[in-house]
Amino acid sequence: MKKSIYLFIAGLFLISFSVQAQKFEITPQYGYQVGAKYHYYGGYVKMTDSDQYGITLNMEISPDVEAEFFWAQQNASIRTEDYQYFPIEVHITDIQANHFQLGAIHSFGYGDAKPFAGASLGWTSFNPDDSSYSSNTKFTIGISGGLRYYFSKRLGFRLQGQLLMPIQWGSIYIGPGGGAVSTGGSLLQLNFTGGLIFGLGK
Repeated sequence: MKKSIYLFIAGLFLISFSVQAQKFEITPQYGYQVGAKYHYYGGYVKMTDSDQYGITLNMEISPDVEAEFFWAQQNASIRTEDYQYFPIEVHITDIQANHFQLGAIHSFGYGDAKPFAGASLGWTSFNPDDSSYSSNTKFTIGISGGLRYYFSKRLGFRLQGQLLMPIQWGSIYIGPGGGAVSTGGSLLQLNFTGGLIFGLGK
């Protein structure tokens, strides 16, 4: 987790050198993370709904295309139901997920309101509160879409929906005596966020 934070800070410094020559935006965001469920033979494991907060950085590449980097964090719970060992849903552990993504967005229109769509690649770190479960870092694909509205050149508002897809997420021990049940696969995580846009640079 510390390594991911250091990489994020390094990215901020690298981008700051280009602020004077490029159009640059920073957007603190807050929103709602929809819960996700993965079914396996004999039961399921799910991550509960939660809030999500983070920050998005954008740098103009062309009038319609921007490079984008973002970090977002969610604090949720892991619950499971196994039809053999646990016939009712039980709480396993609370978990913190940190998402880091690098990609691009394409904007449409030339007025104050600009719809956009984007795609990204990166990684997600899953860190359980219960130390008996190990942390996991997984490759993640993301797609997003939304609307940015500008009150002025330096200030605006961003609303978006985003789908994050961590690949081959985790295994979890739910059987007596430490028996493992694999839950590998794509865990689809949908979120809706909003935040103020602060414009910098030219």
